[in-house]
Amino acid sequence: MRMWWRALSICAFALVLHTDALPPATLGDVVANAASSLNSMKVTGAWRRLSSTVSESVGLKHALRRLQAVPARAARLVHALVDRMRVGGGPIISTKYGALRGRKLVTRTTSQTPYYSFKGIRYAQPPHGSLRFRPPVQLEPWSGVRDALEEGAVCPHRFMLFDTYKGDEDCLFLNVYTPALPDNISGYNPKLAVMVWIHGGAFAVGSGNAFLYGPDHLVGAGVVMVTLNYRLGALGFLSLENEEVPGNMGLKDQVMALKWVRDNIEAFGGDSSRVTIFGESAGAASVHLHMLSPASRGLFHGAIAESGVALSPWALAQQPRERAFELGRELGIDTNSTAELLGYLRATPSELLVKAGARLAGAPGKSADLQSTVALPFLPAVEPDLPESFLTETPRNSLPGADVPFLTGYNAQEGLILFRRLQRYPKLLIELDQEFLRVVPPELLQQNVTLNQKITDVIRAFYFQQRPVDVRNIDSLIDLFTDVMFLRPTLETVRLYGASNRTSPTYLYRFAFDGALGLFKRMLGITHPGACHGDEMGYLFYFSRINYRLDEGSTEWAVSKKMVQMWTNFAKTGNPTPPVDYESIVDFKWLPVNESSHVNYLDITGNFTSKVDPEQRRINFWDWLYENFAKKP
Repeated sequence: MRMWWRALSICAFALVLHTDALPPATLGDVVANAASSLNSMKVTGAWRRLSSTVSESVGLKHALRRLQAVPARAARLVHALVDRMRVGGGPIISTKYGALRGRKLVTRTTSQTPYYSFKGIRYAQPPHGSLRFRPPVQLEPWSGVRDALEEGAVCPHRFMLFDTYKGDEDCLFLNVYTPALPDNISGYNPKLAVMVWIHGGAFAVGSGNAFLYGPDHLVGAGVVMVTLNYRLGALGFLSLENEEVPGNMGLKDQVMALKWVRDNIEAFGGDSSRVTIFGESAGAASVHLHMLSPASRGLFHGAIAESGVALSPWALAQQPRERAFELGRELGIDTNSTAELLGYLRATPSELLVKAGARLAGAPGKSADLQSTVALPFLPAVEPDLPESFLTETPRNSLPGADVPFLTGYNAQEGLILFRRLQRYPKLLIELDQEFLRVVPPELLQQNVTLNQKITDVIRAFYFQQRPVDVRNIDSLIDLFTDVMFLRPTLETVRLYGASNRTSPTYLYRFAFDGALGLFKRMLGITHPGACHGDEMGYLFYFSRINYRLDEGSTEWAVSKKMVQMWTNFAKTGNPTPPVDYESIVDFKWLPVNESSHVNYLDITGNFTSKVDPEQRRINFWDWLYENFAKKP
């Protein structure tokens, strides 16, 4: 083993010396020759499998996959060599802070559209050490050219698929994908519309990386796409409700990223006056909160919120200071002193903070409510009124917010996401059956215990009649959670916008297509029928773990093409179905919400149909409840 490693190191050193003169196409032959020489020695089967692939037409991609079986040192070396040689002549652009080198790629779709990728771009200083729990700090300029070839570290979180810790606090990176770059010689600048994606994940997990959010479809439709990381969990949303830790660090990270886009996106061919922010779930609630926050004013010109708004009952923390002390007790810090708690939390390794937060989420206990039921321990919070504050009023008191085009919607069976919680916590159904009060939205809860019981009984009777909350009646629970967590707050928002004096249009959709590209159902192994929370993203983004070799005559292909065109039309014009679009495959008109009494929406199934008033029977029930029992402002 030592002999072949030494030989590979010599070959690598020689390659690095001649990188600038080595055409990328030569790489496969060079590595193949090196591997052929190594095969005369006693080497591993893994290395033979590697060498057998590097000279194929797609050898580099397969070789890198097979490096998983090669010792880590060899893998790192060959990865570095491949990157260096593939992008030796990669595009270089100049930002406000310094120069970046990217690479030219082609989309993984049938069109194989060329585009440019710049990954792992730092947009703020690392928020660790003394900067933990503080707002992001602006970058310092650098000299020379920095590689923007690989995605940066993700923010610390518990990886959803395997329940393992992942990430690093030095995580404030973004990625830019663009179909065209400016030409400084000719003066050409494409000035393309920009779409900035804010990922979901309960404000606790996820990243903007291409594992889930491949840019291929959207970039292929002619927009510049930006994805970003922001701080998560306690590191991003801990609040002591004071000047030292007011909260919303993750949202302030997003603001910093939007400022970076404003100041630098034209160097990537984007138009800083046509920026649309879009997100899903917690990312959608973030998008809507940006519409309400003075800190984000002027940084975007359109907004898309998929399955989440600021009025969602899971989008705002209740008693965040008490939750911070609960985290301390979970870590063995039993104190009543804010200063002492903060000192301990600043000194605690991020992995321990993440794991303690996960334990809090998994143990509802006496504080059982809607947020704990769906495991959301650290959330956006109302802050003291300070110069760097993001949110100083409740969302309800801040509406309608920025007067920009707004597109929002929900999935028909959002509540299927509850299956993930049930997998981790099987007792949840029994608890809900015994403590049904937990599903009541907070604005309906009263001081009067008898009245609360009446409200609870009415909701239970409407959805379950006299049946228990168990697996036999799971569809009723799916409808209930869809309505409480997503549909009702979304509809309240668009009704308010329809009745307001906003001049910008509002568009509403209902996504009900249960197809092969349903993202979350495939990731989580959910087989129950229906369009689950997050499923629409599989039709907008390229997710390589799903087979995208779709027949162009398939319904999935048609739904994806039309959704991509409508989302990018909205970014380009503020209208998903603009009146003049000679290349459009969209043959219908998406009507905006014009009033509050009857709400227009686009029903997305295998077809696209304009309708009025979604889930009318269920919504009429909730309207009656709120009219009779909601606490008055």
